[in-house]
Amino acid sequence: MEDVFLFELGYGIQLAAALLLLYRISTMKNIYGLSIDTQVCFLMGTLSRFIWMMDTRLVETWFSYLELWFNLAVQIALCYYCYIYWYTTTMHAPRYLRAPVLALVALLLAFLFHPGYEWVSGQVLVSFTMYIEAMGLIPQLWLMRKMMDIEPITSHYVGLLVISRAVRMVFWGVLYMQGEHFLCLFMADLLHTVFCADYLYLWCKKLRTGGRLVYAL
Repeated sequence: MEDVFLFELGYGIQLAAALLLLYRISTMKNIYGLSIDTQVCFLMGTLSRFIWMMDTRLVETWFSYLELWFNLAVQIALCYYCYIYWYTTTMHAPRYLRAPVLALVALLLAFLFHPGYEWVSGQVLVSFTMYIEAMGLIPQLWLMRKMMDIEPITSHYVGLLVISRAVRMVFWGVLYMQGEHFLCLFMADLLHTVFCADYLYLWCKKLRTGGRLVYAL
């Protein structure tokens, strides 16, 4: 059960990040500095989890169901807020980083690189979830690169997402030591962490010393 705990811990941290972002949008009534495409990608990943989770050990724990339903509800709420407050931001990711493009790339990668040897299986959806979540954060990072100053709650939101993936990398490591090798899925989370490595450093520095977080190039 240790591996299941680590997997759910990662998504629990992601849920905490999403709740923090939901609070930020509901109180400030704007989505300035936030990527709509990132939220759409995470919603697609959550919907995908609903399908493949039933074929895994995750169904053995009540927390998995609870976390998944909460994550779905929060992601739907975030996408809804992004829809009604879309006019409060003029910054959007370029076309090649939009959610439909990222979804197609994630689906292609899932078909090419997934556990097992069958072209069509539940493992394709597992891989799709990992890839869409990894690439889904790229539009948000791109937007933050264009901003001179990152709003504090937004910075904590992204920081928690990075930590959630770091926890899941530990999960893949535990599975590897148990003889279950999912290197293609591990690589998705590894790429996610690499994408965010410099941001994680700046965020941890901000937590330690205070002050503004400047992520611009």
